[in-house]
Amino acid sequence: MSRCIFENNVLKKIKSLKEKKILVCMSGGLDSTVLAHLLLKNNFNISVAHVNYSLRGNESLKNEKFVRDFCKSNKLKLHLKKIREGEINKSIQIETRKIRYDWFKKVLIEFNYDLITTAHHLDDNVENIFIGIFRNPSRNNLTLIPEQNKNISRPLLSEKKSDIISYAICNEIEFSVDSSNSQDYYLRNRIRNILIPEIEKIDKNFTEKVSEIIESISSTKIDFVMDNLFIHELDYIKINKQELENENSLNYFIENLKNFNFYNKKEILNFLISKTGKKIVSNTHTILSDREFFLIKRNEILDSNEYELEMGINQKPFKIKLEMTDEAKKPNSREVYFYCDIKLPLIVRRPKIGDTFYPYGMKGKKKLSKFFKDKKMSIFAKQNQWVLSNRDDILWIIGERADNRFIKTKGKCLKISI
Repeated sequence: MSRCIFENNVLKKIKSLKEKKILVCMSGGLDSTVLAHLLLKNNFNISVAHVNYSLRGNESLKNEKFVRDFCKSNKLKLHLKKIREGEINKSIQIETRKIRYDWFKKVLIEFNYDLITTAHHLDDNVENIFIGIFRNPSRNNLTLIPEQNKNISRPLLSEKKSDIISYAICNEIEFSVDSSNSQDYYLRNRIRNILIPEIEKIDKNFTEKVSEIIESISSTKIDFVMDNLFIHELDYIKINKQELENENSLNYFIENLKNFNFYNKKEILNFLISKTGKKIVSNTHTILSDREFFLIKRNEILDSNEYELEMGINQKPFKIKLEMTDEAKKPNSREVYFYCDIKLPLIVRRPKIGDTFYPYGMKGKKKLSKFFKDKKMSIFAKQNQWVLSNRDDILWIIGERADNRFIKTKGKCLKISI
């Protein structure tokens, strides 16, 4: 592949990032230096982040110096993290990965970058397939590096290592060498340095063929996401917000909102970046932004009446039975057991601002709003919640939790069931 084709392939994928503020994760090695060079050459707005793990003595210092000099000569802002020698004691590959990604994300938030880019490429994914085969042979599970994952972009992921090398040679790009990549201590290095070269002696097009498999797997995964994007709950539909970070999923989502009479694309796109609690309404449905999910529910008139309950079977707002029994039990989501001297009628109503109760099985008092938050109840679920009270106190968040002060677990009691 010519250097122009390689560069054009990458630029096609990242053209939408032209106005973004990008943090390039740069080790100083070939791949990350080529990525930084390509972005610089094409006038992207970039800064650099580098981690010195202090694992290779003078070589680690040379890598750091190379990145420093690269940033200085190109007038780039450098974010540097240095790990003290001996601080990393566990599995080096696992721990260093966690350290760098946790820190990259911290820098991204603190300095308001739009996204992080890393220089993973096609050969990395080929190696991942083999690692999955060797480590998890019975799980039928191929762990592939995603091209886009939240605010992390990997624009070289479809490109072969050999094309990255050719681009570096043609553009006379200098880079720092990590000698640990040539050592065969780690499984990944043995796959890279021994296994794959032997396979390529048999079939020189091996990497291209695996690339087709990876593309097929990714396509199948996208189809699966499409088919499972709209998750049907009891009386509403939910969509995981993270799934919409994929462009195909997003387009599928917007197109299918027409089934709920949402046609204004601009309104939908503005809603997608709104805060939790925001909603848009069509003539038949409401979409609500609620933490990790968007929720779609058919419009209905919310019953906000209060209903008095007497002994026997009460039909409103739903079937609820009051009876005396000689055998109290622990409360559950369908029935509770109270002391016999509770005065009737009891009241079923919607929660009110400032409502509190003493949750069964817990110590102390709690606001209903805090209880709902801890349960991660959606706004729709909170709107549909009913409570049982004796006008002065909450006795039961119906279907959820009773009040400790009124519960009886043995002997004669008032049983309330739904």
